[in-house]
Amino acid sequence: MHALLFIVIAFILYWLAYKFYATYLSEKIWNLDPNRQTPSYKYEDGFEFVPTRTDVVFGHHFVSVTGAAPIIGPITAAIWGWFPALIWIVLGTILFGAVHDLGSLVTSLRHDGRGLADYLNDLLGPIATRLMYLVAFFLLVLVGAVFIHVIAVLLEAFPQGVYSIWAEIPLALIIGILLRKKYKINIYLASIIAVAIMYFLIWVGTLYPVEIGYWPWVVILLVYMFAAGRLPVWALVQPRDFINGIQLVLALVLSSVGIIALSFMGEATLAAPAVRIAPEGAPPIWPFVMVVIACGAISGFHSLVASGTTPKQLQNEKDAKAVGYGAMVTEGYLAVIALLTAVVGLGVAGYQEWYPAWGVAAWPVVFPEGGGAFLAAIGIPVVFGTTFFAIVLKSFAMTTLDSCMRLTRICFAEGADRFKMGRVCQERTVSMLPGFIVIAFLCFTEYQMEMWPVFGAANQILAALALIAAAVFLKTLKKPTVSYIIPFIIMIVTSMSAMGYNVITDYIPGEKWTLVIIGAIIFFAALGIVITAYSTWTKKQE
Repeated sequence: MHALLFIVIAFILYWLAYKFYATYLSEKIWNLDPNRQTPSYKYEDGFEFVPTRTDVVFGHHFVSVTGAAPIIGPITAAIWGWFPALIWIVLGTILFGAVHDLGSLVTSLRHDGRGLADYLNDLLGPIATRLMYLVAFFLLVLVGAVFIHVIAVLLEAFPQGVYSIWAEIPLALIIGILLRKKYKINIYLASIIAVAIMYFLIWVGTLYPVEIGYWPWVVILLVYMFAAGRLPVWALVQPRDFINGIQLVLALVLSSVGIIALSFMGEATLAAPAVRIAPEGAPPIWPFVMVVIACGAISGFHSLVASGTTPKQLQNEKDAKAVGYGAMVTEGYLAVIALLTAVVGLGVAGYQEWYPAWGVAAWPVVFPEGGGAFLAAIGIPVVFGTTFFAIVLKSFAMTTLDSCMRLTRICFAEGADRFKMGRVCQERTVSMLPGFIVIAFLCFTEYQMEMWPVFGAANQILAALALIAAAVFLKTLKKPTVSYIIPFIIMIVTSMSAMGYNVITDYIPGEKWTLVIIGAIIFFAALGIVITAYSTWTKKQE
């Protein structure tokens, strides 16, 4: 198969899915109503509940749910060959991930913008809610720790991109303040100027790279994450997400053009085999292709964003189609590009060097290395091309850190209310501390990328639970549920199998007791929610 067919087939299928399936779900299943008041207006507070333009919300939602996962996941899964990864990315996005994201967003909108664990109380009762808080909290801390590792690796490996990635923060703050103060600035133009400044700083970075090592970056990122999580959503999150949206469009366009150029040069052939059933040291191809490619196909983290920050900003319920389903299919296309950086961009020699066995490759570095080859085909020097892709990846991951810390705070604060832990635990700074402490602890355990499989399994478990929550809600509305029940069954079996495999065959024999405890908590909490959901479902059948 030729690499050009990857992007052509993916683009056509995603477009058809959005045009027809997303419309069916929006109009026939969820009955999106533009006249229904959204939580952003109902509870407007200038901090979390902020009615916002649709394009800005799309940028926030897309960049928050994207992060590094739809890039790292397909790159990691390339060890099993290109065919299983491609099939799961495309079909998983259309039939699982985008369905999941739309359902989570609409269900939250219909429950006053409350988080997944919180509105589950209305659907499945208090026991399921308490268990869901455990699942959501531990997934979020895994996300935070894994992404700090990814960013620190990239900052160390590509020191010429340091100025660009940190310059984005003050640039976003300036744009956010100007918009908040009602200055008449064009956010598109402002974001393009910000991106231009960032990329000018690549040249500065090639002259004066910043090299301080992995562990100092971990500490700096922890401090940054805490500070960013405490800022109001309009100050950093919204403008930064818009800047990253411009970066993403640029990355997708340049990558696609580069692949087309390679095709005409006769160099876009696949370096990887179609299928490798049992690579050395790798876990089984099933369930781990589906688990490793988390955000690139379906991701439980998306349900936390779709029921966390996004519904508190959406100003029109009708926009849920574009933000929920549309953002996910765009992310799916990014995952296809990421897969191509590994199976095409590295070349045969590069693939054989990075993928002889599980754990050999420094997965976060593959995307810049492989992507640089695409840009070289259109005349961009390799040092600039690789740094460009590194900055894109770091920018997405940094945005996920922002959202992760904010969502961890929201999750703990809502849980504190449910568990009756006192008002002080719901205060905005205090409620960040538990998640921050656990993330910092995980960062210094040196598990690093060993957390990715347990993160992937936890992520897919939460996705399955969000699917059954949406299905139960549809059941109460007397709407068809098959679009959610079938993906739920497939995902709960896949994800629970992966989590059990991780704990029994790796974490317990390796005495990785922290991961054993986290994996066991998530597994049994999810099992309790599924049992509760089944009981609720059968009662509604009567």
